[in-house]
Amino acid sequence: MFPRNLCYTIPISLSLSKEAIVISLLQQPFGSTRDGRGVDMLTLRRGRMEAEVLTYGAALRALRVPDRNGGPVDVVLGYDAVSAYEANGGYLGAVVGRYANRIAGAACLIDGARVPLAANEGPKQLHGGPEGFSTQVFGVADAGEDFAVLTYASPDGQGGFPGNLTLRVTYALTDQGLSLRYEAASDKATYCNITNHAYFNLNGSGDILGHRLWLASGQFTPVGPDSIPLTMARSAAGTPFDFTAEKPVGRDIGADDEQLRNVGGYDHNYVLDPAQGLRLAARLIGEKSGIVMETWTEKPGVQLYSGNFLETADAKGGGVYRPRQGLCLETQFFPDSPNHPAWGDILLRPGRRYDYITEYRFDVE
Repeated sequence: MFPRNLCYTIPISLSLSKEAIVISLLQQPFGSTRDGRGVDMLTLRRGRMEAEVLTYGAALRALRVPDRNGGPVDVVLGYDAVSAYEANGGYLGAVVGRYANRIAGAACLIDGARVPLAANEGPKQLHGGPEGFSTQVFGVADAGEDFAVLTYASPDGQGGFPGNLTLRVTYALTDQGLSLRYEAASDKATYCNITNHAYFNLNGSGDILGHRLWLASGQFTPVGPDSIPLTMARSAAGTPFDFTAEKPVGRDIGADDEQLRNVGGYDHNYVLDPAQGLRLAARLIGEKSGIVMETWTEKPGVQLYSGNFLETADAKGGGVYRPRQGLCLETQFFPDSPNHPAWGDILLRPGRRYDYITEYRFDVE
């Protein structure tokens, strides 16, 4: 056996669609889960960018990009051990689903019938429930120097969702940044809403309150104190939620506003232009590093979460993560859409394919 603390290149023979494929990649054992499932880390490189992806939760553990001086900055939060991912909340860097965000009453409607789901946030379901994708160990279907394809088979009834669902997540470094492609299919009608829960800090340390943010939306989804939507869309004009003109994240986060009080800061969906195809949703700028990150998506919404309740002593390198040390831009269908058919036809039926791309493109100013 190879020592588990060493990095090595090893050919791995896998069976995929009855065909043997050989993968040669930089693959490092990362530890094991409480129940003994082995977890690996894949390191992807392209030019001056480097990404680390775990098979646990298909999580993005690290993403290093050059700052304005050319030096590498790790712009995402993560942990040094599997046990930290298991013990701490926050979904750091994880692929979440089957249904990202919250579903009221831990139940959804499928063709008019009420389907009970597994609750994990009081009476609600969040990010697929206690057995969501963030807690699963993915397989490696294919990989190369700058890409990795991870797969997971979600059984019928997991989290309460009907249907055997096959999921394929492709991480790929490009000349512009990092691309994530989510593909899924189910043998029964079900809901599927996959996103990545990376916490970004473009300075690599400190808080994100000085980061400047622009959003391609003037409408957000207001929520009650339980974080469940009150309606699909409300105008952000004249409120702390207006990011149609670039401003620091922290400028209005402490304003006397009911929506901010309800969730301790920003944790709201923004309604994007309904145009189809990959389009710019957000631009975030690290005020110290000069790193500019654009979020591009094919999804109709993006969740802005300002890390209001982030707090753990298990940060990478032995540090501590504090509230608002990272910011999430989660591309998605709208929260609680499974209980609001008028908000869009998002039911994944047999014979249909779920296939969406999100890109994080980087530059400097």
